[in-house]
Amino acid sequence: MAGWVMKHRVGGLFEWLAAAGLLPKAVWVLGLCLLAVLQTAGCASQPPVKNVAPRPANVIRDFWTIETPEAVAVIVKSDQPLTYTAIRQEDPRGVYFQFPATALEGLDAVYFPPPNPVIRSIRSAEAAAGSEARVFMELAQDTSYEVVPDKEGLKIAFRKSSVRAASGGMPDISGIEAPPLKRPSAASKIEPGTPKMAAAAPAPGASVLRDVRTEVRADAVLIRVTADGTLNTANVFTLENPARIVFDFMGLYSRFKGEQRIPVRSPWVSQVRHLGYPDKVRLVVDTEARHLKSYSIEPTADGLVITVGPMAAGDQKK
Repeated sequence: MAGWVMKHRVGGLFEWLAAAGLLPKAVWVLGLCLLAVLQTAGCASQPPVKNVAPRPANVIRDFWTIETPEAVAVIVKSDQPLTYTAIRQEDPRGVYFQFPATALEGLDAVYFPPPNPVIRSIRSAEAAAGSEARVFMELAQDTSYEVVPDKEGLKIAFRKSSVRAASGGMPDISGIEAPPLKRPSAASKIEPGTPKMAAAAPAPGASVLRDVRTEVRADAVLIRVTADGTLNTANVFTLENPARIVFDFMGLYSRFKGEQRIPVRSPWVSQVRHLGYPDKVRLVVDTEARHLKSYSIEPTADGLVITVGPMAAGDQKK
């Protein structure tokens, strides 16, 4: 706008001087060149302003699980205290945490903690541009929990059901500290499902599925999954229409070709199926909707045992 005004003011002065015969021809040509320069400068566009996403206030960098005689504690590792909203969820059972203005850094989408009676898995996801971090802590049993703010994140204590009735208040976890955060180098790669904290003296982990057999009892059906080692964890979820319990054993290889079907005659299980994938073995228990939560898992030295039926309804050791 300023260039346009200047051009017309200077242009009018040159025209008046030329009409009066007071302006030599060479000066007139020079004035026209000056007007062209002013016009170009006045119409030059300004560089566009880029929209830069605001940096999130917090960053979650790691999860740690620490088991005590009374509880299993989860430490959400960050550089500073975290603001959160917690919502208890029934299906699948767990607690859903929302951390506003928080991003995730260097975390797997699913973290399977060392074997414990309370926490089955920790799943995390990030909203667009770090506007919110979402963490779901899947529980193997319905239990109470307490959140303790920390200067470097958050501490969450889930009480074990075996000691819940014998003790009044929640266990003191204020003094529990996570090990120093080890930042992986740019060349390192964390495989999905790799625990970030090793269990004490773990049993050898399984890598090959050897056999699946069923045993029908008066009050339950036992599904014995045999492998070349202990199956400590499984990603478990239930589906309806038709009703079925699904067990995903990540990192397990099946020596069977195609889907295997095992008919079962019982009120609780009608069929057991398993199929090998490149990265896992999936085992499906066909049941009825009322039995979807009546199951438990017990690791063994050569695999694990899945129990489906009334005897497993009140003691889910998943």
